[in-house]
Amino acid sequence: MKQHTLLGIAAALTAFVLVVIGALVGQMSQTGAPVAADTVIVPTEAPVSAPVALDPTVEALIREREAAYQQALAEANRRLAEANRHLEAANRQIAQQTNQQQSAPAQPTYPISTEQAQTIALSLANGATLTKPAELVRYQGTPAYEVIFDRGAVYVDAQSGAVIASTLTQPQPATTQQGITADQAAQIAIAYRGGGQIKKVKFERERGIDVYEVKFTDGAEVYVAASDGAVVYARLDKAKKEDDDHKDDD
Repeated sequence: MKQHTLLGIAAALTAFVLVVIGALVGQMSQTGAPVAADTVIVPTEAPVSAPVALDPTVEALIREREAAYQQALAEANRRLAEANRHLEAANRQIAQQTNQQQSAPAQPTYPISTEQAQTIALSLANGATLTKPAELVRYQGTPAYEVIFDRGAVYVDAQSGAVIASTLTQPQPATTQQGITADQAAQIAIAYRGGGQIKKVKFERERGIDVYEVKFTDGAEVYVAASDGAVVYARLDKAKKEDDDHKDDD
């Protein structure tokens, strides 16, 4: 739209200049002719050719008209040059925009939009926080949307909307459904084996149930159910073997 406006301004300036020049020429043709002065015929014996002297008033009028014409012509030329400069600038701008449009690669379009892909990924988030909006990438040669969360990323097929891959990890709960904490599991394990020094407590899924794995410094391990605090498995042979080794040494 801006390009058409510049071209219109340049054309209007050119037309204005041509109209001014035409008006000046017409005015000169009407008023610039000298007025014939009264002459006295003097009879002589023989005609003598002599230059015709113009009336001073007519001559001054002619010079004034000529100066005005030259001034108007110079102004018209200036306006025409200015209009040409605007036209050249508009042409350069048009050419530059055309080159930019031709050099910019066309973005492909896919059936699944960015918003749709992000909605699909959020349905799998399981409480994860979105850290980066969906972005079109190529995943193993397939156009896909990459949606990044604080616990991984989800890749959605841009053609079908199917989830190609997901690196989301599950959150580690601080407590179980019934409030059994890691400290409570450690106390249960100590009471079960009758003492000992805890090395590490780890929450994991063992044999299909959520448990706390309590490891002792002597190698013993006690697995406490996260649901009710029951001891579901214990491995005390390492500690017993170490005690037997110490007795043999004695």
